[in-house]
Amino acid sequence: MPFKDSAVAWRPALLARTFQAVYPVVTRLALKSPKLQFATKPVAGPERITIPTRHGDIPALLYSPLPADLEAQLAAGRRPPVHLLVHGGAFVVRHPEQEDNVARYLASEVGCYVVLPDYDVGPQVRFPVAEQECYDAYLWILEQAGTRGWDKDRVSVGGASAGAKLSLSVLVQALQDGQPAPVAASLEYGVSDISLPDESRTSPRRMPIIGPWMMRMIRETYFLGADLTDPVVSPAKYPKLGDFPPLLILTGGLDTLRHDMRALADEAGKNGVEVVRHEFDDSDHGFTHVKPVETARAAITMVGDHLRTAYDTTTNRGTAA
Repeated sequence: MPFKDSAVAWRPALLARTFQAVYPVVTRLALKSPKLQFATKPVAGPERITIPTRHGDIPALLYSPLPADLEAQLAAGRRPPVHLLVHGGAFVVRHPEQEDNVARYLASEVGCYVVLPDYDVGPQVRFPVAEQECYDAYLWILEQAGTRGWDKDRVSVGGASAGAKLSLSVLVQALQDGQPAPVAASLEYGVSDISLPDESRTSPRRMPIIGPWMMRMIRETYFLGADLTDPVVSPAKYPKLGDFPPLLILTGGLDTLRHDMRALADEAGKNGVEVVRHEFDDSDHGFTHVKPVETARAAITMVGDHLRTAYDTTTNRGTAA
């Protein structure tokens, strides 16, 4: 496939293409272990759907709660919630299947629908395509509540790595447009400020997973030419952080991306946002998808607990009203 923008230099473009080829294989092997699947109920495989966006239709995966759980929620007088789960991959990889263990857990244990958009990536496209596609997927979720049967007032967003950043960008765009904001966001080993210089991203490890080479590749492919201080690019720059919903921020003590996520947690907390932050001291990037199993289980359980609390709070608030 030819590049849509010849301004992308061949070296970062080639690196991104190589990453696109290797990454899905590595993640597929990592998630082959049944020990990294934490759902306790036999959730069905995802339905493959398409979502219309301003850049054309994109594929997506839709995980549904078990029929018995759906019936129980409807019998209690409420529709099930829905979580927009955005996969990672350095803004250059299309592989939503990598989030299968998280999606199944949420559908099983929380009883929510999970929508996984397969957004476009660099170097084939550049900012703001992925951000707009993910936001359009969020708007589609709100619009489809009557058809699909989920609760438009209990929609959350979240993701890992690049998916965490894109989730925050969905939140920022909703606030900028005056749309209903997600009721919660879960952010695992993410990035919130693309403008930070490489030298500020350090790790106790000699060779951390996310090194300067990857951040350069990201800036020189997907974010080439973008204003890195734009809040949709770098959500930490959003001037009204106090408008954010409850945030769960999970970081790894060895991950070079932990710095700006710590700063985001601190700044959002100072502005009155309910923030839960936990750092897994001995973990690098990707700890929800690799061993040790105990860390992955703890992290994914925290995601489920965070969303469940937000959904229940919204339900109780609506009941009280």
